[in-house]
Amino acid sequence: ENKRKILESIQNGKALEKFKELINNQGGDISYIDDVNKFKKAKYIMPVNVEKAGIVERLDAEKIGKISVFLGAGRMKKEDIIEPEVGIVLEKKIGDKVSKGETIAYVHANDEEKAEKAVNKLKEVYLIK
Repeated sequence: ENKRKILESIQNGKALEKFKELINNQGGDISYIDDVNKFKKAKYIMPVNVEKAGIVERLDAEKIGKISVFLGAGRMKKEDIIEPEVGIVLEKKIGDKVSKGETIAYVHANDEEKAEKAVNKLKEVYLIK
């Protein structure tokens, strides 16, 4: 019953309106919700392509988090600056079928060398059998 109510609220737009209300109540700019193109973009967006076909059997979430921090999406120490436009977008999850050469993730980075390293590290995060 609860799942049905949640899905109904999402489909009829009530959930989105509530989300905007929460943002507005905290002094946020809800115009970003209506136009996501207003968000600052990373300089480099690089695909992570698989080298073999198969099924995604495992993802290492801890390694994904560490790679995100390496890109600047988090802090190693208090003084580090967070770059909100960088990070990782996973396109495939556990159980998904993948073809050789298919894009399984995207790296968003402001440093090309870091982006290339992150792409290579992400290939090790996915276990495909």
